[in-house]
Amino acid sequence: MTGVREADFYYGAVLSALFNKGYAPSLIENESDRQVYDVTTNDGNYRIFMKYRSRAREGENNYKSWQFLFDDDWRSIERDIQEGLNLHIILLCGCQELNKSEIAVLTGDEMLKIFDMKKYSITIGRKKHEHNFRISVGGGRDNAMRISTNRLLI
Repeated sequence: MTGVREADFYYGAVLSALFNKGYAPSLIENESDRQVYDVTTNDGNYRIFMKYRSRAREGENNYKSWQFLFDDDWRSIERDIQEGLNLHIILLCGCQELNKSEIAVLTGDEMLKIFDMKKYSITIGRKKHEHNFRISVGGGRDNAMRISTNRLLI
């Protein structure tokens, strides 16, 4: 019997979002790492690195945040970027009500900026009805990297 892991549901949700946004992946390859996929679409080739958190931290004023750790992953992400791969880091920000979950997409350049600050853990958050996620880079929410909520693959 083949078991289904929690990660399968979250990574499957991301792949479903690709189809629903019209990217029509024609080839999806996954070697040994279940969170890294090479995807060929009608718009080009992408390497997708995915992480998920199943629950948000609830803050004041309808603010939700999720923390993602990259302690063992940052070297391979950096290597893929240096090799010129079209890398996207997709963070699935889960909620207890699954249909309230969100997807945040960072480019390789955005991840390099974070890693250049020696940050290997990021907290990404969003206030209800805002059009951007915020990634804390020091100095509070006002001094944050902003990531559009409506991007998928760039």
